Amino acid sequence: MRYFLFCICFLLIARLSAQSEALAPLPVQPELSAAKDASYQAAKQQQRIGAASLPFFDDFNQSAIYPNPTLWEENLVYVNATYPKETVTLGVATFDGTDAAGKPYSLVKGAAGAADKLTSRVINLAGLTNEDNVYLSFYYIAGDLGESPAPPTDFLTVQLLDTAAQWQTVWQKSPDNIFSMRQEFIKIDSNYLRSDFQFRFQTFGNLNGANDTWHIDYVKLDKNRDTAAERNIKEMAYEFPAPSLLKPYYVMPYRHFDTTYLADTVNITVRNNFINVTTDIVDFYEATVETDGTPLNAFSGPSRDFGPLTRNIIGYPKFLIPEDLSGDTVVIKVDYHFDVSAEAGESPAVQANNQMTHRQIFSNYFSYDDGSPERGYWVTGTNQYKMAVKYMLPQPDTLQAIKLKLYPVFGDNANALFSVCVWKNFQRNTLYTAGDIIYQQSGLRLSDLIKEYGADTLNGYFYLPIKPEFLADGYFFPLVVQDTFAVGLIVEDKESLVMGFDRNNNRSEYNFFVNGFTQKWEQSGLSGTMIINPVVGKELPGYLTPVKQTVLPSYNIKVYPNPASDLLMLDGIKGNTRMEIYGVNGQLYLQQQMQESAWMPIGELSAGTYVIRVTDIVTNQTGFIKFIKR
Repeated sequence: MRYFLFCICFLLIARLSAQSEALAPLPVQPELSAAKDASYQAAKQQQRIGAASLPFFDDFNQSAIYPNPTLWEENLVYVNATYPKETVTLGVATFDGTDAAGKPYSLVKGAAGAADKLTSRVINLAGLTNEDNVYLSFYYIAGDLGESPAPPTDFLTVQLLDTAAQWQTVWQKSPDNIFSMRQEFIKIDSNYLRSDFQFRFQTFGNLNGANDTWHIDYVKLDKNRDTAAERNIKEMAYEFPAPSLLKPYYVMPYRHFDTTYLADTVNITVRNNFINVTTDIVDFYEATVETDGTPLNAFSGPSRDFGPLTRNIIGYPKFLIPEDLSGDTVVIKVDYHFDVSAEAGESPAVQANNQMTHRQIFSNYFSYDDGSPERGYWVTGTNQYKMAVKYMLPQPDTLQAIKLKLYPVFGDNANALFSVCVWKNFQRNTLYTAGDIIYQQSGLRLSDLIKEYGADTLNGYFYLPIKPEFLADGYFFPLVVQDTFAVGLIVEDKESLVMGFDRNNNRSEYNFFVNGFTQKWEQSGLSGTMIINPVVGKELPGYLTPVKQTVLPSYNIKVYPNPASDLLMLDGIKGNTRMEIYGVNGQLYLQQQMQESAWMPIGELSAGTYVIRVTDIVTNQTGFIKFIKR
């Protein structure tokens, strides 16, 4: 009898554990895309770069998502500040199983082998000898917020190019149980001290997507190095991007904003990499309205000291954001920086780690996430798995669309069926009931969703506009929502689709799933948030979620450099073309007629993301492309 009861309990526990929420690797790297790769390659062609000289240094503190082409040969890795929670300075290069366009290296399930690589430019080491102590150093960490590699098939290597043009592995590391950034020194011996020296990082692992991630930081190659003295770098730096000024949202519409949504404290983390107490640190910030430069607040902190090898949290009290600003989209720019006497006279690259900017966006949607997924979210072990995110509106508004990041687990899941739903305010640990549904559009495939800007899915966003025929009984179009409601998915096929999951912003208290065994809504136990956003307010502009057409081919153009500061080349313009530049909120900033490809001045635009729409006035063909103004 006891054995029978034991078996029943074991099966019950197994069944419960088999039907629960989980994180999965992303099948793509959503921040990379074919369009961004094309812009990078076009910009790279404009540069004429010879052999580099010592010192060679990169700490990946940059806004661009691809490696600096003046230092590196290819752009397969993803430069970011969101994957690692353990860093030495802000920004790393992330290696995974996706190419420069964010696509998996292989669609064969389980395929493994050589994945991302990062190859240095040719570096002139001619005339140096072993006595010159030429060392390559770098920091590395496996997994972190990304999917973790596992031994024995997954590993990170450093390779040097020999005189026979063959890459020789001089260092190799398999994943272990140490989850912190570690520094490695590799001596470059006389066999490689040539005028055409090159090194590269190469990872090996799963090739089906953003799997088996490794992160590299603070790469330095130089001569006359003292590895004992340099074991700890002499630098202080911001460690993570600045957080949202809001609670609980990362983005919200300005018309819903009031000062009660401001976070009481904004915590900024500064890492002291010095091995001694570091003194006389003074921190600052300046807050402005980005569109017109109106100053909102400025802060200058007291002089303070930080202990050796410490993380130090600076808590800034909230400052008031006016409630009477104009515009559909409002951006508040906060520039953080600090001074420290111990870095006096250091290089600009070191000084650059003492500053960062946060842009607080008020747009036409609510989100808890920063738009950058590190993993995928699903409910395992059951068909028709349900996942939802709750939102609270301070005043009624029109729900125009659901904006989300959704991915097939593998390429053959692209036709997996799902529903997009809006639910009333269900309660935690209550039985799921279809009577809570306000809106349900069923029988969808990924191809039925509208790609952002009608072209590339740029950052992986899809839209599904709210349509009257899918409203539940008793609800009217346009759909006005208020108080608390939830948006999410019902996925028909077991473990076929994953939702983008932001692990840097923990709003798990608003994330829910239906337990496949109990059929109850359960609050998420995973730190982070699903990227499912309700879009509210005015009707969406047509360029953002265009009506699907099969009549006209798209009008394809290229822009470079991207990002750009003062001039932007529009390449591919045909005669009689109308060119328009929009902000991501749909606001029109510039419109003009063009007859041919040309350089365009953009210096008067504020820093941010913009969309160019081109229309052939004769054929009505249209095209869209995105660019970043520095």
